[in-house]
Amino acid sequence: MAVIVIVDDDPTVRLIATELLRQEDHVVVEADDGEEALKIIGSMAVDLVVLDMLMPNKDGLETIVELRRAWPHIRVLAISSGGRVGADQLLRTAMVLGADDTLVKPLRLETFARSVSRLLSRPTTGQDPHRQSA
Repeated sequence: MAVIVIVDDDPTVRLIATELLRQEDHVVVEADDGEEALKIIGSMAVDLVVLDMLMPNKDGLETIVELRRAWPHIRVLAISSGGRVGADQLLRTAMVLGADDTLVKPLRLETFARSVSRLLSRPTTGQDPHRQSA
């Protein structure tokens, strides 16, 4: 079981991703922009952030920069449909800024589930200040 934050301004994307991940027994918290996500991440131990790139208030690229600065151990799956810039360009930039993996929207459930599983099986780097060491 992992704690996963789904960050997307589209409630349908959040709903579908949340349902799939809860079926896998993960704890899922939803946020509709980067600002809300960073507040959540600052208040609890998080294993993975599924992060849309195009959102109001604080977009995915800005959020990745802040995540990497404050919580380098948290895995990031960047997702995007691209908008005017194009998904490939946005997702390449996300990888340069520190995303661990990327997927183009619309998400294919099987591909999404595999990507999440693969990311959660990777060892983390850095230490989570919320988790006690044994």
